[in-house]
Amino acid sequence: MNHRIYSILFLFLLGSGLRSYGQDTLPAKRTGIYFGINVGTWFPDGRNKVLGHPLLAGVTLGLRADRNAYALNFDLIGIGVNSTKEPVVITSGDSTVTQDDYSGMQFTFDYSRELWRWKRMAVEGLCGIGYGRLSYYNPDKDTDVYKGSFVLSPGVSLRWLLGRKYFVQLKAQYCVADYRLRDNTSTDFSGNYIITKLVFGGQ
Repeated sequence: MNHRIYSILFLFLLGSGLRSYGQDTLPAKRTGIYFGINVGTWFPDGRNKVLGHPLLAGVTLGLRADRNAYALNFDLIGIGVNSTKEPVVITSGDSTVTQDDYSGMQFTFDYSRELWRWKRMAVEGLCGIGYGRLSYYNPDKDTDVYKGSFVLSPGVSLRWLLGRKYFVQLKAQYCVADYRLRDNTSTDFSGNYIITKLVFGGQ
């Protein structure tokens, strides 16, 4: 289901960008403030694979100065129906529950540097630092069970300029985070995450 959503959104954003490209043949802007919206998912690489591939959706606000860019990113993890690959055990205090869904958020500051440019296409190296949190519903408590973690996310991106103001960007980042619950009975979520995002933005 998630893959269908990504495909439909990509075609919509690409069509919008191509219309802008055809209407505006002035040189593309490479400096200034930009805003973007994105969708994506993650691919766990350890015992955390039980968390599956949730839908990520978020926004980006950044400043570009020719080959350098600085951006604030906010993503919601698990938009809509998000189920684990199998039920997981969550312990909070003296209660233990079995869940098959979760949600979360992630906030990062990214620095990116353009490594290669050809016409309207550019390859960038980037790295982000920030904070993330996963939450699990606990019917026995007034608040959900959650685990926060520092996030470090180096990666690469491919950016394609559309017209003078708009761009489409494909990002892949290796997200180092620790969302393990600190007890002996909860499911082990050890491991990191490869995050991929499709971004549509403009200046």
